[in-house]
Amino acid sequence: MRSAVAACILVVLSSGSSCPMPPTRRLLLTSDGLSTKALKDEFRRLLGDRPENKNVWYIPTAPLRDGMSMAMVERQVTMLKSEFGLRHVEIIDVEYVKGEKLRDAVKALGSLDVIWAEMGNTYALRHHLRDSGGDQLVLDALDAGALYVGSSAGSIVAGRTVQMAFWKDWDDKTAEGTIDVDWKDPKHAQGLDVGGGRSFFPHANGQFGRSSWQDAQAKKHGHTDHEVVKLADGQGFVIDGDKAYPVE
Repeated sequence: MRSAVAACILVVLSSGSSCPMPPTRRLLLTSDGLSTKALKDEFRRLLGDRPENKNVWYIPTAPLRDGMSMAMVERQVTMLKSEFGLRHVEIIDVEYVKGEKLRDAVKALGSLDVIWAEMGNTYALRHHLRDSGGDQLVLDALDAGALYVGSSAGSIVAGRTVQMAFWKDWDDKTAEGTIDVDWKDPKHAQGLDVGGGRSFFPHANGQFGRSSWQDAQAKKHGHTDHEVVKLADGQGFVIDGDKAYPVE
């Protein structure tokens, strides 16, 4: 975002012409999904009027590589439809739908209003978004006004680095033996970075919520150079254009 602004300023200074400002983005990042009334209310606000006309791309890649079943995914989708009045929720798994097929599947939704990145294995989600070309589709959708909703892994992947998963080290870095990535390499570990340069650390509960433990992990893994938003279960963080604030 800053580089785009700097480039715009240089164009104006050198040519005197105007240039468009970078697009604003909207995100609702959570630790454990929409688990509180405050988070549900914030989702409804960001979703806007006539939810029955909104199109949702639900990404199940993380839970399906973290011991969860398609039945669990389908229950979650059913809940989203019934509780929020969403009629069009399409499950598209970027582990299996890639390249042109992925572009066609997303295009078939028509307007893309919400991207829902579910909880589960952070590394599986990050790898397959990149490998499938999903990265660019997500960025394009956000720049066009879509809302990104992340839960746990989905929130981590939205940030600057997915090495936030190193802190607790819960996730299988091979995604059940299906991927081989050097996650210590900052380039491979780079997230979508749509959170204003921040990283996101979910499940900051109990010992993981203590600032002394968090500071030690940040120092250990080299994450003291940028802001890390810590989210306990039931908490969220919203980015809405030029506004950024916690939801509790």
